[in-house]
Amino acid sequence: MTVPRRRGLTAPRGTAEAGSSDLSTRCDGPAFRRDRLTALGYTSLAAYAYCLYALAPFLTLLRRDLDFSYLVMSLHSTTFAAGSVLSGLFFTQALRRLGRHRLFWLSVIGTACGAALLAVGHTVAFTLAATALLGLTGPMLQTSSLALLSVHHSAHRDRALVEANATASLAAVLAPAVIGSLGGTDSGWRAGLALPVVAFVLLYALGRGRPLPDQGPAAGTVRQGRLPGRFWLRSAALGAAAGIEFGTVFYGAPLLVSRLDLSISHAATLMTLFAVGILIGRTAGSRLVNDQGRAPRLLTGSLLLTAAGLGIFWSSHAVVLSSAALLIAGAGVANLFPLSFSHAIAAAPDRSDLAAACNQLVVNSAIMAAPLALGALSDRVGVSSAFAVQAVLIVAALLLVTVDRRPAAAGGAGRDPLPADRG
Repeated sequence: MTVPRRRGLTAPRGTAEAGSSDLSTRCDGPAFRRDRLTALGYTSLAAYAYCLYALAPFLTLLRRDLDFSYLVMSLHSTTFAAGSVLSGLFFTQALRRLGRHRLFWLSVIGTACGAALLAVGHTVAFTLAATALLGLTGPMLQTSSLALLSVHHSAHRDRALVEANATASLAAVLAPAVIGSLGGTDSGWRAGLALPVVAFVLLYALGRGRPLPDQGPAAGTVRQGRLPGRFWLRSAALGAAAGIEFGTVFYGAPLLVSRLDLSISHAATLMTLFAVGILIGRTAGSRLVNDQGRAPRLLTGSLLLTAAGLGIFWSSHAVVLSSAALLIAGAGVANLFPLSFSHAIAAAPDRSDLAAACNQLVVNSAIMAAPLALGALSDRVGVSSAFAVQAVLIVAALLLVTVDRRPAAAGGAGRDPLPADRG
């Protein structure tokens, strides 16, 4: 999952949000300037996005080399998501104890080690442990980076985070292309994970000596209380959206291998088109969502576009048609997460911190459950039949959105409080 574009401050998957600053008011201040801290935030987010989107093609090739089942392959994605859940639960405590500077650099080191260990692992136990480390520290790095950019560019948060999202989306496109292109070699595809590791090493070497700002709203100010039923309705739709995206990310390539008889490396490379579709859809969505009242309609339209793309992809027996379907599905999936997340938060604007924390747990639970279900079913009935799980998730999301007739609360859909401020 790349870092989703949203107007205003952004909170990644696996983290919670807080703060209630009015993002509709633009501050008159100094001109936007990109400096070393900006580059630090952009580069760290891009490197993590590369790791995230390299994971699916990497695991597909790892399954070929280590000859394990689809269920074991799904256990890796589930382990990653479990690490993300823990990261979200303990981010605030870690921030309080370590401070922004230490937490950021420990997250850089942990993410780099997780990627490096995964690249060299030759046993399932070893690769599962590496995936757990990557899942625990990667989302913490994502949250820390977004918080850093939000504090450093307080007068221009929107612009800084939009540019950061674009950089991460480009890295997400690059990752499957690199891993897939190296897949034809005996073990050269493992070197595909060297790129983010090198980026993290350079980040550490060039930026370690410069203190990071600790200013910003205090962590852990989550308002307690019961969330309304409409929030849970929208949060359930968010969970279905996360399952749709990551089910496709992890099982799109195996479906191509099964349906079109492609090589694993060719299928992994072709999945780059899904990431390209996400980049295109996110770019278009950032413009369309300017009118916040459009969010529910855009969410429905995105689900219908996703259904069309994945329906064609599921039934296609031609490479060209499957390629076009991946682009369409990616464009549809692109805005499901940001629109669903914002729409759910709008249902509880006075308890946005608590709502965001619950949202993240729902998302990461879905990321664990969807690939695991696909893997278990693939071993029993084959990948093609198991992919029907995606259709079930799309129908469920459409039903949930249809039941939720009321538009988002005014001003709520576009506001995303500071991701670091979590309790």
